[in-house]
Amino acid sequence: MFKYNPNLISLKCVIFLFFGALGSFFPFLPLHMNDLGLSKDEAVTITAVAALVATIGPLIVAPLADRLAGTSSGGTRSKSGKYLKLMIAVCLILSVIFYWLLATIPRVPKIPSNKRGPLKVSFMCNEHGGYVLQDRCDNEETCYNWNSEIVGTVLVKNCDFTCEVTPSWTNEVMTEPPNGENTSSGQEVYSEAIYEENSDWTPPIEAEIVPSETVTTPRVIYLGLEPIPHMCHATGPSNNKTQICDVYTPYSDPIPFEISLKPNENVTGSNDTESFCRYPIATELNCRMPAEVIQKLKSENEYCEPVIGCEIHWPYNNTDSLLRKSQCGYGNISFYLYILVRSLGDIFPAAALVLIDTAIVIATRETSTGRGDVGKQFALGALGLAVFPPLVGWLGHGSFLVAIITFTILMLVAALILILDSNMPLSPPEWWWHTRCGMLALPMSSVRKYGFEVIALGIVFFCLGIFWNAIDAFLPWHIVKLNNPSAAIIGLTYAIGAIPAVAYLTFAEKIVDYCGHSNILILCFVNYIVHHLALVFIQEASIILICEILEIVTLHFMWVTAVLYLRHLVPRKYTTCGQALPVITHFCLGRFVGALLGGLAYSEYPDNFKRVHKWFSISAAVIATIYSISYHFYLKFYCIPPTQLPPDPAPSTVQHMNGNGNYTPLRVYHNSSSKKGHFRY
Repeated sequence: MFKYNPNLISLKCVIFLFFGALGSFFPFLPLHMNDLGLSKDEAVTITAVAALVATIGPLIVAPLADRLAGTSSGGTRSKSGKYLKLMIAVCLILSVIFYWLLATIPRVPKIPSNKRGPLKVSFMCNEHGGYVLQDRCDNEETCYNWNSEIVGTVLVKNCDFTCEVTPSWTNEVMTEPPNGENTSSGQEVYSEAIYEENSDWTPPIEAEIVPSETVTTPRVIYLGLEPIPHMCHATGPSNNKTQICDVYTPYSDPIPFEISLKPNENVTGSNDTESFCRYPIATELNCRMPAEVIQKLKSENEYCEPVIGCEIHWPYNNTDSLLRKSQCGYGNISFYLYILVRSLGDIFPAAALVLIDTAIVIATRETSTGRGDVGKQFALGALGLAVFPPLVGWLGHGSFLVAIITFTILMLVAALILILDSNMPLSPPEWWWHTRCGMLALPMSSVRKYGFEVIALGIVFFCLGIFWNAIDAFLPWHIVKLNNPSAAIIGLTYAIGAIPAVAYLTFAEKIVDYCGHSNILILCFVNYIVHHLALVFIQEASIILICEILEIVTLHFMWVTAVLYLRHLVPRKYTTCGQALPVITHFCLGRFVGALLGGLAYSEYPDNFKRVHKWFSISAAVIATIYSISYHFYLKFYCIPPTQLPPDPAPSTVQHMNGNGNYTPLRVYHNSSSKKGHFRY
């Protein structure tokens, strides 16, 4: 017959509601930042900074909770564990308050309805210099006031000779091989030209094939040869500059130019005929205009001012882009409000997670064989992750309003249970509970003996946090770019790993003991090799759920292993501080670095996405190999503690607890015949 402790029912409900609330809210935050109009870079910054600020929560509540737990003899404030329940309830309520403030942040002012999408931008130059042309947010908006000392990169493509360039200028080029004949439609066929001047010309690298039905712009043809745009710029120190000329052909990759821009030249009044910004290029740049090109263009239009026009590839998302700051809403108050509110809000779920982990460890107790019911409690948390995220994604379509309402209801109900319940066994565990080898130990013996092992664990959790958050933080952005995306799939990314985890966590302690704590952590790194590599090749949104099943190892296996490992290593009086270690390293510091590195994948999506995750996969393989070799050939032999006899004479603390000190105290054993202290770490 299945046995259960009725005093743990309320704790199970709190765990179910807490993890369900987290799962119903956090997967949809990246989409909310997009809806507000925040740029990709701003969203990455917010996610990273919020994770770093969140470390404040565990750093405050962990020592405070251990302090309130009282001394080893037990004070009145610690006998019922009310301090712990109240601290958790306060964290849950404050998290609700701060996250609701996100709903009050105004949207970023964007382009009006007749100009939806990113600001259009183009590049033009002639023998006298060059310009970057950009749409305004609206006719009343002034242009960005550039500081010409700021240097950045623009990538130019589809360059051609023309008379007029606007921000929406494009030049689609046919790149079919020449056949020496005109097409039946009368279109002139491109033939390769060699420009008769000394220049660093390189052969074509690759061609972008355009469908045959694409309409092309008229091209300048002179005696069967097509002149090629030459764009020359100076580089090097001011006293020894070298001129480099880039040649653009239809087969060229986008050409990078390092430039700086001067303030806008156009008048920004609403009656201005040129309703766009015109930024002169401050660096030395000139584009060669062959005489035959000028003659041909002016013969067609006597008012023509011949220039070279180019499109700008990835104007706002490429690495070191100069144009990022010129976007509408850049530096707006919405960004600063969001980063402030989100950072303050993330403090409280992180603090609550530390306290809930501590409550689970304390309430389940460590038995004489070193096992309790920790896994069964976390199984309810996995069930919450399996239930609520898909509901918000499916029924609420990933709406922020639905997500925050669900989050609020679950958090407040959990807080209410904590405040009203009086049977939850949260009084501190027995004074000998922290001993690692089943017998009496001096209060600080574990800290002194296993301090190095605790530090090593912190490093491992930090690395795992980087790999996890590089995927998790912005996965919704990737899903919406795949084929057949939906908000339900975003919610299922949490549930698909949580559903099988419910069964596993029920027997977690026995499984972890059998497999070994470190072996499971090594397995996590191995899974990240597969997980990151799978993201590179998956193109269908629904198929991404297959690799999200790996979360059963990289999140659920890992987390229960962390809680159990620190439960064994850390003395009872530092229980909360011990549980704070994986939260700080994995969900705070690891999330901070993971967000920064994972955000790089979206700078030039999808090319950079594949490149970044391939490197993550390689890094996971290297770390898994180093960790496995180090542990199995060296560290493993130092992780098995020797059997210790109780101290004789017994510590004064024990004498005091057993009477008046006139007789030898009882020797307390942790079932000396058991395997306590000989787990497979």
